[in-house]
Amino acid sequence: MAITPTTVCAQLDATIQSLGADQHHLLITSVIPSARRPEHQVRYSSDLTTAELRRLRDVIDQALTQAA
Repeated sequence: MAITPTTVCAQLDATIQSLGADQHHLLITSVIPSARRPEHQVRYSSDLTTAELRRLRDVIDQALTQAA
């Protein structure tokens, strides 16, 4: 008999690698640790400029401020 949780808890992970002077690779993955064979799944992947990363940071900061 298997017990299935009523809510699935996915964990997100984000990494940024520098590709050059003004280019960065953003990779967001998720994993469900309670899965039978947990493995990271790519949710978002993109090459961004420094200005785009700063804009993304500002949007996230704004959302967190409004949520508080």
